[in-house]
Amino acid sequence: MGPTVVAADAPALLEVRGLRAGYGQIEVLHGVDVTVRAGTVVALLGPNGAGKSTLLKAVSGQVKPTGGCVHLGGRHVNGTPPHRLARIGLCTIPEGRGVFPNLTVRENLLMDTYSGSRAADIEAHAFERFPRLGERRHQLAGTMSGGEQQMLAMARALATDPALLLLDELSMGLAPLVVESLYEIVGHIAAEGVSILVIEQFARTVLDVAHVAAIMSHGRIETVGTPAQIEAELSSAYLGVNP
Repeated sequence: MGPTVVAADAPALLEVRGLRAGYGQIEVLHGVDVTVRAGTVVALLGPNGAGKSTLLKAVSGQVKPTGGCVHLGGRHVNGTPPHRLARIGLCTIPEGRGVFPNLTVRENLLMDTYSGSRAADIEAHAFERFPRLGERRHQLAGTMSGGEQQMLAMARALATDPALLLLDELSMGLAPLVVESLYEIVGHIAAEGVSILVIEQFARTVLDVAHVAAIMSHGRIETVGTPAQIEAELSSAYLGVNP
């Protein structure tokens, strides 16, 4: 499926300007600019070590920026802790899925009741969007396939009713057909009005649902354009995919 049509003048939900961040004395991000407009999917591509995950950690409050600024919904949020960002609409699905393996699917979903949502509503929305989870509601999450665990992570994230969803390497360790199915779901989520910033090392499937794409390298955004423009620049030497 292709991306939904979004007005060119849609307001910027996330604005990152001149962002610098790193770990100790090592600077990883060297002045990064990224904009995610309301209702859009922005795909951030690049090789391992490009700084993609550090960018998501800085945006989500896990790494404190050393320069530049992050604005969420027009609010300056540099240094805001993750739990407060979650309360104003930002949700992250980290690399590696992040479910509770020793809890059942249903118990994983019920963890989101701490945000104030009703258990019945959380389950209804999750099982409607991900019917497979409904079939496995009593199964331990750790015994499910990687794709099913990723669905559970997405269902838990969406239970918080986020305005902005950050996805870190959704495809990691999954078969291509599973990845394609998950990105179809991402497209549907965006069509419902959720803005999404997704980082990927392997690009082809995410470009099918993205509105804007960017290539990141050595802590900087090198190129920004439409998915078609960015796809034309991809090479097997650079991203490890077949052109």
